[in-house]
Amino acid sequence: MKRSITSVWKLMGLMLFAGATLVSCEKNEDGFEEAEVVSAELAEPSFTNYLVISKEDETSKKAALNFLKNAENISIVRTLPEIGMTVINTKDASLLTKAREQNLTVIPDYEIKWIPTAEATQASLADGEYFYDVGYMWGLDAISAPAAWDLGFTGKGASVYVLDSGIDPDHYDLAPNVNTELSISFIANESYVVSDDIGFNHGTHVAGTIAAADTNYGIIGVAPEAELVAVKVLSERTGSGPFSAINAGLMYAGDMGADVVNMSLGATFRKSGWLTDADGNDYHIPAVYIRDIIAAQQRAVNYAVSKGTTVIASAGNDAQNYDGLSSYIKLPGGLNNVVTVSATAPQAYYPGLPDQNFDIPSSYTTHGRSLIDVAAPGGDFDGPSYGLDGILSAGNNNGFYFSSGTSMAAPHVSGVAALIIAKNGKMSPKEVQRQLENSADKVDGNGKSVFLGQGRINALRAVTE
Repeated sequence: MKRSITSVWKLMGLMLFAGATLVSCEKNEDGFEEAEVVSAELAEPSFTNYLVISKEDETSKKAALNFLKNAENISIVRTLPEIGMTVINTKDASLLTKAREQNLTVIPDYEIKWIPTAEATQASLADGEYFYDVGYMWGLDAISAPAAWDLGFTGKGASVYVLDSGIDPDHYDLAPNVNTELSISFIANESYVVSDDIGFNHGTHVAGTIAAADTNYGIIGVAPEAELVAVKVLSERTGSGPFSAINAGLMYAGDMGADVVNMSLGATFRKSGWLTDADGNDYHIPAVYIRDIIAAQQRAVNYAVSKGTTVIASAGNDAQNYDGLSSYIKLPGGLNNVVTVSATAPQAYYPGLPDQNFDIPSSYTTHGRSLIDVAAPGGDFDGPSYGLDGILSAGNNNGFYFSSGTSMAAPHVSGVAALIIAKNGKMSPKEVQRQLENSADKVDGNGKSVFLGQGRINALRAVTE
């Protein structure tokens, strides 16, 4: 029975997502210098809870938990004992002092915007239209995904956990692949299921690019038979979330045996105590906290990777080359053990025209050899056909939206990673990354590219070479 498409939207405005770099080609959090003074006029981000961090040895972890469990005037919100972290709520300043006297690190669990506020305008299309057939999903052709499907590689048996702002599990194109039993929310008072009154939802859009099912209706994802698990770590209404939610989401994915984690999110830090969120708002964070925040998230990434989970993140949309910018740190793309993705796009794309170039670095994409591992279609908004230059994917309530950003590029890579794992069986994250990079097309010449890293991913080559 034909089902009507409610709407297709064009998302406008710059999407500022994750990605970071240090000066060397090896991503790490070393090299902190004496911080300069940040303007006192900047406000500190809001927070409700504190993150208490112990050393990583087992004795320190147990001592920390015992101290917190026996303390008065404290509420334990969440424990992450495997990585030595506990989220607490307290108004007793003396308790924080006592915790620090026990050699515990105590930092606010800041709540910031990891995905941006987007403006949208509606554009209706014909009922029952299959967007791939009419040429709107150019990103799939750019990475040769249909050729991989034709050989039987569809991602069946692989799982992708989407750390984002929830999902619409009832969307026609997502429902066949969403595991509702494993999907979960780490945001207080919000289900992983997106509310009906929300149209565009970032997590739903990302999930659709990864693994929308082949329903001959609407859209299709890079890995149309892969399993999707929604892990809500950001609010569906604000795009904000505490650091602890993301860390908890990474640990959950690892514990559940996720093959791939997709994180299309991020923020930029300056070592002097400066934070820029996904909407470009600047905040002051005491410089002494910066190292601790980054080290905490690195622990969470390392934990997931140790469980065999490949972690993929968007690079960011500030159009900045991060090579040599040693005073800036981004999360999560700049961490070790993360595959960081830049974005490509056509210029004035129109379906059916021959010889169109899909491999132009997007006008906004964050770049730098020290940061970017691979590139993938992310779309752009700087041409006369903005909407069609964007990435079309799922929205809430069976809607569909165009959007552009490295947040749209990362799920293409996550989809190809699912194809690789489904073909080969369980692989180490390093093996998956190596295959992604070795099979990428060197469209920007040999060697590592400033904009495209090891190249633009190629789904067909990834499963045949």
